[in-house]
Order: sequence, then C-alpha cells, then structure tokens
Amino acid sequence: MKKLVLLHGAPGDGSLWQPIVDKLSADVHVICPTLRWFGSGSWPDDGSGFGTAAHTEQLIKLLQAEAGRPCAVAAWSYSTHVLLNVLIRRSDLISKAFLYEPGLNTYLRDEAAIEAFNADSQAAFAPVAEALRMHGAESAVEALFDASGGAGCFRRMPEERRRIYLASARMMPLLMGGGQPPANITAEDLSRIVTPVTVAFGRKTRPLFEIASRAVADAIPGAELRIVDAADHMLPEKEPQTFAALLDEWLKTRG
Repeated sequence: MKKLVLLHGAPGDGSLWQPIVDKLSADVHVICPTLRWFGSGSWPDDGSGFGTAAHTEQLIKLLQAEAGRPCAVAAWSYSTHVLLNVLIRRSDLISKAFLYEPGLNTYLRDEAAIEAFNADSQAAFAPVAEALRMHGAESAVEALFDASGGAGCFRRMPEERRRIYLASARMMPLLMGGGQPPANITAEDLSRIVTPVTVAFGRKTRPLFEIASRAVADAIPGAELRIVDAADHMLPEKEPQTFAALLDEWLKTRG
C-alpha cells in the first residue's frame, strides 16, 4: 500500500483533507498531521516559535517514525515551504513530493519577477493585515480566503468547512508576523534537491502563486510543473475530486 502524508495550509488542520482522502484510490494509506499551533488544541507555549523551523522539525519526526520507509508527501500553500526545507535537509525521508502553489519570494532570482510578486503580495495580504488589526483573527481568516479564492469565497463555503478553518484563527497573528520569519530558502538551495518533485498551480490563481510555483519548478532539477485548468489557490477546498485525481495520477507516475 502507498503511504501519503498530506500537509495543510494556513489556516487549517489535518481534518480539512477528509473530502480528498475519501476520493483517493483505496490502495493509499493517508496520514494527515496537524502542524503545531494549528487547529483547536491547546498550545505548548505562546507561539512565538511558529514558523518553518519548528514545523520542519515536526515533519522530520513524523517521517522518521514511519518505520524507516520513505513516504510520498504533498503540501498546500504554507506547508510547501516546510516540505521544501525537509527535502533539502532530509531527502532520505521522502520518496516523492507534490507542492500545490508555493507562495514566498525567497525562491525568486529575476528582479522583474520579484517586483511583480511583491506587488501582488501587497494587494493580497494588506487587506488581511487590516482585517486582523481592525476586526480580529476570524475576520482575517475570511479576508485571507477571499484574497486567495476570490471575493466571497469564505462565506460561500459550507458552515462545517468554515468551522475547520476558524478553529485555527488563533494562529493568524503568528502567521502575519508574530512568529518567526520564513526560512530563507533560495533557488540555489532548491537546486540541491534530488527527490522527484511535482509543482502545480491553478491557471486562474493569483500572480504571486504562479510566480513562486514557476520559480520552484525551475530551480529544482527535473521538477515537473503542472498547470490545472480553471483552478485557483483554493482548489483543494473548492474541488476535492479534482485535487484527489491530481494526487492519484502523481502517485502512479512520479518517482
């Protein structure tokens, strides 16, 4: 049986993957961890250590516990940076990797790409910061979804799905600067990755996610780049059947 680890984005927790898990092939054993400081559970501390380093260590420990057998790992958004960090540090733990829409500028080398990324990032996340400052963490969650999935994205979701994401609202201040800065993973760092990697983004996604996704795929030797028609950053939430099919195809063909 194939073993697959699914890493959620921010906000969220491991339970958000259930609609996708339900649609994956029967021969896939799926592990859906919740990263520290996400979800509704109690925190071990004040959260000031939130960031790539802490979540990298958490993922390494999880993978080390899998009986010495490398796992396939797929990540969405925030956790793609964590996965890349593990691929650089402990490639022996991962048999193949799937990254849906990385979203940081540390991978970029081209000045024009950096300028375009930063402009769209400001347009996307300034309203999130304003919502957090003026109305609190739950309002910031809604603003983040609307920035990534289009105006009204969050309110159109079923209530039970909104509850999953709102359970992680407490981490929004950490995500928006209260935790640790993201690891400075550069294109040079990515060039050392030897694991088979697939990077995907939606054809209708924001420019920042397309720019970052293309940069990651360009930097990793032999990486495959997939463009998903009629999809945006919220594909795993909006179209679980489509995302599950992407994962099934990747599990069969890569690595």
